[in-house]
Amino acid sequence: MSRSNDPPTDKSSNHPPIALVIPWYGPEAAGGAEIHARRLAESLQAAGIPVEVLTTCGRDSFAPRGEAFYPAGSAYVNNVLVRRFPLRSPGQATFFQQHPERLAGLPDFPEREWALFEELQVESDALYEYIWEHRDDYLFVLMPYPYATTFWGAWLVPERSFLIPCLHDEPYARYSTYGWVFRRVRQVLFNSESERDLARRLYDLPAARSAVLWEGVDMHWRGDARGFRKKYGLRQPFLLYVGRRDRGKRTPWLIHAFCEYKVRRGGVLRLVLAGANPVDIPAAFADEVIDLGYLPEQDKHDAYAAATLFVQPSAVESFSIVLMEAWLQGVAALVNGACEVMRRHVLRSGGGLPFHGYHEFEAALDYLLARPALRRNMAQSGQAYVRENFRWENVVKRFIAAVYTK
Repeated sequence: MSRSNDPPTDKSSNHPPIALVIPWYGPEAAGGAEIHARRLAESLQAAGIPVEVLTTCGRDSFAPRGEAFYPAGSAYVNNVLVRRFPLRSPGQATFFQQHPERLAGLPDFPEREWALFEELQVESDALYEYIWEHRDDYLFVLMPYPYATTFWGAWLVPERSFLIPCLHDEPYARYSTYGWVFRRVRQVLFNSESERDLARRLYDLPAARSAVLWEGVDMHWRGDARGFRKKYGLRQPFLLYVGRRDRGKRTPWLIHAFCEYKVRRGGVLRLVLAGANPVDIPAAFADEVIDLGYLPEQDKHDAYAAATLFVQPSAVESFSIVLMEAWLQGVAALVNGACEVMRRHVLRSGGGLPFHGYHEFEAALDYLLARPALRRNMAQSGQAYVRENFRWENVVKRFIAAVYTK
């Protein structure tokens, strides 16, 4: 691997180079924002936009925060130049301790907010130093909103920074530290209209300082339903959930709701879970709730194709890439209607039904399981919606219009 602190030298484009700043980056990094970042960088590069990634040596949010996974230095990942900077070591003098003058004017945030903010952080002082030294060489795209790399990037280069927040309606989204970040950057680039509307409500964000890019979806995957069922020994109809398994994504609620449904309805229906993090499955339902863990990419798309219905219980989505992937593979969806982003998706597309709470979940499940023709029609509508609206080339066009328009 080469090591370099040189600024970008690509002069083949009329556009200033983009530096995408994110805590973690790489094919091993799990998480919606991390996948979005990779595909955005690769799509910009393919479109002739000079782009580099500035990131740390960490792997992702599921790994220990201070643990290096990658070596420091520069390397190409799928034709994109990635510059990795070492994580902060305990006792190390920070970039701002070495340069206290660069903190002049920083707002005095409430201590309780600052304490939680610091708990969430991934810190790299070498990264901050590089941003400062090369502040005139790039336009900086910061993502996602909660992390230190975004906060300090917005502080160091406000007039040259753009924020892709991946914002959720969650308690710490209301902290003044984050409201400050949204108002500090030059423009905020959203994954959906609902995400933009939430930011406007929370932060009084002017309409002129925001744009909706949407998120891109890879259109080339083809799921093999028969192969998936054979490989994993699944003959019964099943609901499928794909994604992070934790309380924030409401997977414990989904497991509980499914078990309640089975007690009330019986039948052969199964719930299949795929994704990172362990799950707690009641022993009495060990044969009916099936945990496949983190699936290879092709297996994931095969699972979508094989599913009877896709279910997304989360209330905190800025776009929901897994919903779009499921629709592309021809499966209708049940989504948490408390999530405005997904509620709008299903109502616009006709690709599924929203539910609020257990009883609506049960009723919607009964209704769709009894109507296979309706499920097929919904799946076709969802697939058409994704193909029409979320191609990466269209996201790149919107990105160029938002970032390079004076």
